[in-house]
Amino acid sequence: MSKYISLTAIGEDKFGIVNTISELLYKEKCNIEDSTMTILHGQFAMILIIKLCSGISKNTLLSKLKNYSKALALSLFCADINSYTQKKRLSKKTFVISVYGADRTGIVYNISKYLANNKINITDVQTTVSKHDGQKIYMMIVESNFPANVLEKEISKGLFELGKSLNINISINQAESSNI
Repeated sequence: MSKYISLTAIGEDKFGIVNTISELLYKEKCNIEDSTMTILHGQFAMILIIKLCSGISKNTLLSKLKNYSKALALSLFCADINSYTQKKRLSKKTFVISVYGADRTGIVYNISKYLANNKINITDVQTTVSKHDGQKIYMMIVESNFPANVLEKEISKGLFELGKSLNINISINQAESSNI
C-alpha cells in the first residue's frame, strides 16, 4: 500500500523554493500528487500531498528536507494522511461565490458561517485586499460544493441579504466543469 503525507512549507519568499523542495523530492523518488502554493504578504506558502517511495519514512524525508533547504529558512511540517482520494473534480453542484467591497473584519467568518449553516462545503478560498482611490477593497473567491438538496436560488438570495448587511457585493455562479 502506498504511503501519503502532507508537507507544509512556509517562509519568506525567496528565489528557488519550489526548485529546492521538488529537487529533493525527485532525488528521493517521491511523487507530488497534489499541491497549492502562493505568496501571502511576502511569505511563500506551499502545501503538497506526496506519495512516498517505499524506501523512505516521513521523518527521514522531513529531516533531509530541513537540511537540504536550510538556506531558505523555511518552517516545514509533515503529517501522515490516513486516507487519500484523488484530486477534487467539479460537480454539477459546484459554485463560485465572489465577494467584493470595502475591507472590514468578519467577512470570511460571516460568509463561511452562512455556508456551514447550509451544509455547503468550501473547497477553495482565495482572498486579497487592494487599494482603489485610497480605500481598501476586499475581494474573495470561494469555490463550494452544494448538497443535492440545496437550491442555488435560495442560497443566492441568502447571500444577497448577507452582502447587504455587511455592505459588500456577493455573487454566485455555477462553476464550469472540466475533464482534466
